[in-house]
Amino acid sequence: MAAWLLAAVHGAEVMRLDSKAWQLTNGNGSIALSTTIPAYPLEVLRTNGVIGDPLYRYGEQDSRWVAYDTWTFTVQITAEETAKLASQDQIVLFLGGVDTVANVSVNGQQVLETNNFHRHWSVPVKKYLMPAAPNTISISIAPAYNKSIEYRDAHSYHIPTLYNTGSIGAYNFVRKPAFDFGWDWGPAFAASGIHGSIELIAFSSPTLTGAYLAQEATDNGFKLKITSQFLVPTAGGEGTLTVAIPEIKAVNIQDIEFGCGPENDGDIFEVSSEIFVAKDQIQLWWPAGGNYGPHKLYNVTFDFAPTGAECSPDTPTSDSTGASKDGKGLAPDSNPAAGNSAAAAASPASADSSGVDVDLDLSNGLNLGVNLGDLVDFNLNLPIIGSILGGLVPATPSNPGNLGIPKPNNPAITSTSQCSSLQKRIGFRTVELVQEPLPQAIKSLFGNNTGFNFSQDTVDIDGILSAEGWQWAMDDKGDWTMFPGLDPNVKGAVPESYYFRINGIPIYLKGANVIPMTVIPSNTTTEVINTMLTAALEANQNLLRVWGGGLYHPQAFYDFCDEHGILIWQDAMFGGSHYPRDPEMLQNIWEEITQQAERLSWHPSVALWCGNNELELSYEWPNNTMVRSNRNMFVTDYMKNIQTVRKAIKKVNPSSIFVSSSPTKGALVDTPEDYQIRWGWISDPRFGSVHHYDYMADCEDFRTYAAAKFASEFGWPSYPLPETYAAAMIPETDWGVGNPMNEFRNRRTDVTPQFLYQYGLHFKLPK
Repeated sequence: MAAWLLAAVHGAEVMRLDSKAWQLTNGNGSIALSTTIPAYPLEVLRTNGVIGDPLYRYGEQDSRWVAYDTWTFTVQITAEETAKLASQDQIVLFLGGVDTVANVSVNGQQVLETNNFHRHWSVPVKKYLMPAAPNTISISIAPAYNKSIEYRDAHSYHIPTLYNTGSIGAYNFVRKPAFDFGWDWGPAFAASGIHGSIELIAFSSPTLTGAYLAQEATDNGFKLKITSQFLVPTAGGEGTLTVAIPEIKAVNIQDIEFGCGPENDGDIFEVSSEIFVAKDQIQLWWPAGGNYGPHKLYNVTFDFAPTGAECSPDTPTSDSTGASKDGKGLAPDSNPAAGNSAAAAASPASADSSGVDVDLDLSNGLNLGVNLGDLVDFNLNLPIIGSILGGLVPATPSNPGNLGIPKPNNPAITSTSQCSSLQKRIGFRTVELVQEPLPQAIKSLFGNNTGFNFSQDTVDIDGILSAEGWQWAMDDKGDWTMFPGLDPNVKGAVPESYYFRINGIPIYLKGANVIPMTVIPSNTTTEVINTMLTAALEANQNLLRVWGGGLYHPQAFYDFCDEHGILIWQDAMFGGSHYPRDPEMLQNIWEEITQQAERLSWHPSVALWCGNNELELSYEWPNNTMVRSNRNMFVTDYMKNIQTVRKAIKKVNPSSIFVSSSPTKGALVDTPEDYQIRWGWISDPRFGSVHHYDYMADCEDFRTYAAAKFASEFGWPSYPLPETYAAAMIPETDWGVGNPMNEFRNRRTDVTPQFLYQYGLHFKLPK
């Protein structure tokens, strides 16, 4: 039986399909296995003995056929289960994560196409269901390898793909984790599968489904713009929304009216609530690594009561919180005359606001993309709002918007209440990336006692740079702007600092890059995540960079970082290669970034967003001649991508820090209207961040390290521990320098000589 985790809410039903028996079949039907989800065929085949361990010896090659096949997941819904759903006005099918290109059908009729690993999806399905009979849902996933080649070959001009030893496909043409096609540290499985929950949601009244946050610091506190999201039936409805931070008795209450009409079918309405919180009411959230302060988090509660509904008595009311009828949110003791109040506003989601909690596509029926993520704590409980306040705020049917479908993790609730609620957490903190002229930065940090010499030999540096000038910028219109020389009167011409201030205090950051923790996403458990992050804390790390060739991590990752003070440098998922800029790809990217930006907006650990991994560096790679010889075209492509990513992030939270790439020389112009990045020698230590890899320099000699202010990636390759080898190889057969099995596991063709050179600097090696 399926888990009815959220039971009747005035007849509303949420049926989670994860634990049902799904049938997994391959393209020609020769394989048929039973599984629950999330699941990947590669793992299901292994656990059923059809294939060996793909990570053992040559298992990657032995199981390659799995990536080239089509895999279909099928589940049946009984007549009794369907009847419970069909009693509602609307039914939505939610998919928490599909990897990657798939057709979704109900009773043989296609209802949705997915094409992005990093997004979540939803589609209304009531008209496809038979109300008094069993129903079948199927998800047929095409080979990502085949699709990437198909998309690449159909593109109007050639865009090269970064290849490593053993890589397959063209990862930059599909929105799937790049590493899955092979990287210089990992295998190429290009696996397909389902990595999120799947649910059927039936409802007949407005339901609170998600929320995201924009936080702005002021001189005396924090302005919060909190956007609540509603799934609304065709009949519309009205009710009272209460948003509160109970610990400090801050609250915003407003009445809302939802319009009626057929366009409500799957549409989402957004309601903005503004609350001001004074600094003296809260404790700031501080990072680890220096006894700065606690990692304080506050609960934020959301309660919606439709007009006339009876809800539980434990929700704050206007009487208990001091909120006024007009929906203005004040924390106690705030001073409205000082700008401490902010009127709540209700508005439907706009066409370009789809994201963490949805993507709506009207081009092929009614298709919605939904984010699960932060909504794991969604609950339909029984809050009491109290008497309905006067002065309804109208909410009219919207264009495509944000749909936040909950992932329930609480016991079934059997009430027939129409009320809905959810809970988030917030941490109050400020983050600044300080990029100011170096003399000014030195004075800010050290006063008249610098402690060490920041000076650079600019003559030598200039001699390395091209004759056309040491930096240039191209705006989104394709115009080049030159910034030559070291004239202090020219913006961006003087060496700059690159450090972070948290809550006004300069913080020394030490950390690492985080790649996907398992090669099969469904195998990444909370235990795996907590073990890795605990190791980072034990190593005294206080910043982790989520690497852009992988994936946005599960919710448990960001929750742990919030609770333990680990800052996150969050890459968008682009790495190494340029990406198409056709309208379909850019729209897909917009939806993805919006979804993830909304999901991560509640996490104080997320210090900044970065546009990608090493795309600006890639112009200097020796084998990237096509990109360099067609620089204008590829820079235009790049800037379209960067502008899309940046605008989506800033739309969710305008105060978010954004850097274009890792590494980057920084932005010459960074305003709401324009964004121009500095181009030039990427290793120029005077500006921005660097990646440091010099395998033929002594890894223990600090004098060989990059003379830079911030290294966002660096390292040297190394052989693993014997225990790691033993799990993947036959010791007496496969171990040894130059052994074919050992070389197969090295995805850099030149790595063995580098190993031997480094070891030879410090050890006497055997003959």
